[in-house]
Amino acid sequence: MDRIQLKTDAKDAMRTANPHPVLVALIYTVIVAAVQMIISTFSGFSSMLTSIFGGDSASIFILGMLLPTLLTSIVASFVVAFLELGFVGYTLRVINRQPAGISDLFAYARLFLKAWGLSFMIGLFVGLWSLLFWIPGIIASYRYSQAYYILAENPEKGIMDCIRESKSMMIGHKMDKFILDLSFIPWYLLTIVTCGIASIYVTPYTSVTNAAFYNTLRYGRSSQAYGQNQGYGQNWQQGGYQQGGYQQGYDPNWQQNGYNQNGWQQGYDPNAQQGGYNQNGWQQQGYDPNAQQNGWQQQNNGADGNQNG
Repeated sequence: MDRIQLKTDAKDAMRTANPHPVLVALIYTVIVAAVQMIISTFSGFSSMLTSIFGGDSASIFILGMLLPTLLTSIVASFVVAFLELGFVGYTLRVINRQPAGISDLFAYARLFLKAWGLSFMIGLFVGLWSLLFWIPGIIASYRYSQAYYILAENPEKGIMDCIRESKSMMIGHKMDKFILDLSFIPWYLLTIVTCGIASIYVTPYTSVTNAAFYNTLRYGRSSQAYGQNQGYGQNWQQGGYQQGGYQQGYDPNWQQNGYNQNGWQQGYDPNAQQGGYNQNGWQQQGYDPNAQQNGWQQQNNGADGNQNG
């Protein structure tokens, strides 16, 4: 797998995205940090009350504070789960050169339970494998690393379906993903040196590159912008793109012969027959539907005669 190409594609996609992924990643980071701060605040408050009152005299009061803290933590974990899934979906839209924005972070709010369940199951499996030693745990984390992307593209799939599909996709590619992650070490060091400031760029850059990695595994190329979009845009149809990947006024009556050899549609007539192309592969203008199959336009002349005389 060409890591340089993945990173180049990610940088190019980030340059064309509007708003810039740096802004979206910053907002995502702030929201997640705020939610985690709320959890920490409630937990710290409960611990403080325990240390102040202590003993059995305060047990009822502490129990009363424990329940709100637990409920807040559960709700916050749901919010973080669908935000993580939303950010994954956002990076897929960026790498596919599709319209993407801040609202994509909340696009999977209705799937909060499934997103949380996926996070929980992945954490459980990785934790169980880690009991054998830390190496099996690392391998397991790479094995299930594509599950979020699968769910983001296919919200109707079940949690275990996403996990199994990720496991299948990563067969023979776990080392590729590991080496790709290692290639970001200089960026992580830069983040440490700058006290986290560089993470404003590093976070979206690594995330969009990982989305490109997913596309390569699933579709054989790092970007789906060239006519292989799956799961985004209900009106998308495979025939509505040229060979070059740019849609030009897609006609629902499009037929395969409505494109020339170079992939550019030229005023296709739905009544045209297969023979309406000249020897150079360009669609004959003003094609006569009564013409015979042998009625090809001769190269470099305007003769109307049939090829056989």
